[in-house]
Amino acid sequence: MVIKIPERNEPCLCGSGRKFKACCGPSNARSVDAEVERLVADGIRLEAAGDLPAAYARFRSAVALSPLNPRLRYMVGTAELNLGRYPDAVINLELAARGEPIAEAFYNLGLALKNLGRLEDAALSFRNASVLKPQWTPAHTNYGFALLDLGFASAAVDVMRRCIEGGDTSTLSFSNLLLTAQYLPEFTIEEMNSLHRAYGRALQDACPALPPRRLDPAAARLRVGFVSGDLRTHPVGLLLADVLPALSAHGLDVVALSTGPETMPRDPVRQRIREGVREWHDVGHVDDAALAAFVRNAGIDVLVDLSGHTGHHRLAVFAMRPAPLQVTWLGYGATTGLDRIDYVLTDPVSTPPQDESQFTERVWHLGLPRLPFSPPAEAPEPSVEAPVDAAGVFTFGCFNNLAKLNPRVVGTWARILAAVPDSRLLLKSRHFDQPMARKSVVEGFASFGVGAERVVLEGYDKRDRYFAAFSRVDIALDPFPFTGGMSTLDALWMGVPVLSKRGDRMIGRQGEMVAQHLGLDDWLADDEDAYVALAVRKAADRAALAALRRTLRPRMQAAAFAQPGAYAKALAEALWGMWRDKAGAAG
Repeated sequence: MVIKIPERNEPCLCGSGRKFKACCGPSNARSVDAEVERLVADGIRLEAAGDLPAAYARFRSAVALSPLNPRLRYMVGTAELNLGRYPDAVINLELAARGEPIAEAFYNLGLALKNLGRLEDAALSFRNASVLKPQWTPAHTNYGFALLDLGFASAAVDVMRRCIEGGDTSTLSFSNLLLTAQYLPEFTIEEMNSLHRAYGRALQDACPALPPRRLDPAAARLRVGFVSGDLRTHPVGLLLADVLPALSAHGLDVVALSTGPETMPRDPVRQRIREGVREWHDVGHVDDAALAAFVRNAGIDVLVDLSGHTGHHRLAVFAMRPAPLQVTWLGYGATTGLDRIDYVLTDPVSTPPQDESQFTERVWHLGLPRLPFSPPAEAPEPSVEAPVDAAGVFTFGCFNNLAKLNPRVVGTWARILAAVPDSRLLLKSRHFDQPMARKSVVEGFASFGVGAERVVLEGYDKRDRYFAAFSRVDIALDPFPFTGGMSTLDALWMGVPVLSKRGDRMIGRQGEMVAQHLGLDDWLADDEDAYVALAVRKAADRAALAALRRTLRPRMQAAAFAQPGAYAKALAEALWGMWRDKAGAAG
């Protein structure tokens, strides 16, 4: 977009309705400049005081007086980004970036584009920011994660590695690499263990622990802080929405510490959790040291990390050890690498005894699977008619994150399609709204001889339509090594059996964890050849498949991990057990 400077008698660009010569033209430039500077200074003061709407109004007034100024466009666009006005932010930040190409303008433009679901454009903006400012970790981080969201996990890992090799020694870069590497089978357990421990050492060196606080072994109630940026419509929030409120009956006062952005205050899951817990605090804007001090001063007894190395994590706070008992659970399928986190909460299938050496934390087993499940109100009854009978074609499906579809997964699924005539694969992910992501998947299957007509790609749907889509799937295929969690639970709730490959680490055993608990061990394969053979055999026995589908919703309903009250009881028992165990060890 090119902005033409008006002639003297043309309307002024500021929107006043006056002629350019009588408004913002050169003859008035001195007084206009003074007013612009006054408005900007006022806006910066208001922004620092936390009054972003008022600051935004000042910045807009400044832009109206000087519409060609890229600095002002940047300030208005950034305020719009922080207020969640993403379409307006894109317009102003594009003008800023074109008028004065600075890394910050491209970076904020990328954030606005990402929030609008324009991942390809966001990736390009983040890349431009990283080129303009090569040592700026956030630009590289968001570029890498945009690539990951588009299905390019290997490219994302390369970006994260280059960031570290280029001299960025921040723990954030290590953390980003750890998360991204979970999606790729070429990273061995030994390599992942080494990276996690290197991260933990670096973070704990940078974040000295606070003086220890004594555990009271005779405590009658515990204040438990749950730290997460995902207490909203997100798998973590959805899994916990009915469990957290039920903890109060077991002597636990829940303090929710939301570390994510506050741009979605009306999110229904966020509201449910907020209304169901003792305390809710938005702490995304609070720095690590201040948050650690808040936890200590608030008298929180148990601090639970729900993020691991995923977005908006606050592992630096845990490194400062503000609570006498610290636990990691649910949001990440591996060790954090911090030995100042006392326990990892898991289950015997996800973490058998031979795997305990993979963790810097002590392993504590729940009596239930480590993932709870709250029956979703949006889900209809499972389809009575078998999908193959309704469609005339047998349908395999996967509704997982696109990043999990690495080349080995695609190759294995291509072998299944080749072995099952008249079959197709339905893939559903919000990422398929992006043309680049669709093209990448189609080309990936084509490289294994599978035509585009046999791979159905569908993008974002509201939750009721997402659940309804399971009625078109005969068998769900679980990816690997990063297996499905909530998507597996959703499929089973909708009467769709899930075929999984046993893994060699926690993140690779989620399908196995659920299958064993529900008595579905015959849906587990030991390797890729067995996975293909099992899929072919299960697809051929249509009568057994139809009979099984009718039992899956009742099995889920009867499972304790799908009953929030029962799960809350088991979770409370685990937290109390850790408290007493550590109190006893402390003498």
